[in-house]
Amino acid sequence: MNLKDALEKTTALQSKLYQAAKADPSRRFYRLYDKLYREDVLQVAWERVRSNRGAPGPDGLSIASIEEIGVQDYLAQLQTDLREQTYRPSPVRRVQIPKSGGKLRGLGIPNIRDRIVQAAAKLILEAIFEADFKDQSYGFRPGIGQREALASIDASAYKGYRWVVDADIEGFFDNLDHDRLMEAVRLRVSDGAVLRLIYRWLKAGVLFLGIYEDTDQGTPQGGVLSPLLANVYLHYLDASFEGQKSFIGRLTRYCDDFVIQCGTRLHAERALCWVRDTLAALNLRLHPDKTKIVNDREEGYDFLGFYHRRVLLRKGAKAREMPMRWPSPRSRQRYRDQLKSILDAFRGVRGAAEWRILRDEINRYIVGFGHYFRNGQSTRVLRGLDDYTRQRVARYLCRQQPRGKKRRRRKWTAMANWLRDGEHLKQLGAPKSKWPANKHRGLANVQWKAV
Repeated sequence: MNLKDALEKTTALQSKLYQAAKADPSRRFYRLYDKLYREDVLQVAWERVRSNRGAPGPDGLSIASIEEIGVQDYLAQLQTDLREQTYRPSPVRRVQIPKSGGKLRGLGIPNIRDRIVQAAAKLILEAIFEADFKDQSYGFRPGIGQREALASIDASAYKGYRWVVDADIEGFFDNLDHDRLMEAVRLRVSDGAVLRLIYRWLKAGVLFLGIYEDTDQGTPQGGVLSPLLANVYLHYLDASFEGQKSFIGRLTRYCDDFVIQCGTRLHAERALCWVRDTLAALNLRLHPDKTKIVNDREEGYDFLGFYHRRVLLRKGAKAREMPMRWPSPRSRQRYRDQLKSILDAFRGVRGAAEWRILRDEINRYIVGFGHYFRNGQSTRVLRGLDDYTRQRVARYLCRQQPRGKKRRRRKWTAMANWLRDGEHLKQLGAPKSKWPANKHRGLANVQWKAV
């Protein structure tokens, strides 16, 4: 089956499941497992996994290895294992990736086989739970994403919600309660085979430095199904917010990252008490050091990579307040670190060919960064990053110049002027006409839209 036909059939299935779930909010689906190993569903699931080009899991089998073996034969064997219910998840390979502040974050890398089955389960389950998710949830959902979450923040700020509960859930993915999660899944799914499969994924364990560890709680970041399970788990928070009467405010949530905007400090304090009690019911807690109440006129806050703050603008004798946002200090530092890593990984520039390779690599990263951060009031900050980029690259190129007594070496300032005048590097602070819009930037990787 070709991918186009598989995608059409899978999209039709998702739409039917969504419409059935939307028509009856109390309906529980009891025949889903047979849809999991449909040829079209597995084909689309494979394509999603292949396009991500992730690293191999504990078995060492890569995407390229499966393509050499034969994709259709591999999927046919996986389909047989699922149909006969002999498929069993394998432990996840855990790696540590750096976070800001020098800390490390655990990332789980499942086998390709497990990723395909999780992607197939996500195609089925996402359509059902999407019918229940609330408007204040924006993370990893079809057709909406970070841009819509940021627009919601701006809309609430313009309406005068200036007191903000800047909340942080402590170790959300590590502390997610398996029993509580399965209760949330069973509200919509009664198919025992699917429920057992999800439970086995949760209990599959991890391999860290070759040592097996049990997973009594939590779900590994990096799993294909983890974002959907996180939304299912925190749906209780969204539903409770709509039913509470203790304060007036606006909740904006992107997966486990959220803020609550209120009109007064009293309501913000009530909101903080409410969210602390609500998360306690989910066996979660707020981070004591990272959770705070701020007045966005006096102190800003970070959300989805941006620093948000209300700024007083003066024009003659008139003055007005305007909510603004620009890349946060953490995002700017990530940009500088990534640029440094690109230069460090490059072995050297000895001619025009090597320079073109390095330039294209840097420009790819700049374009990706710019497609997300070139909105809000970011021009001044982005121009500062442009200056940093030119200076860093110019110094790097100067170090690559041949050495010798009779060699004339250019100064880095002259090299920086050459980079600027020749427009060799993309400019984050350039006019919008030079940046074609990427309408998919910040959206979840899904092909269907709930209608």
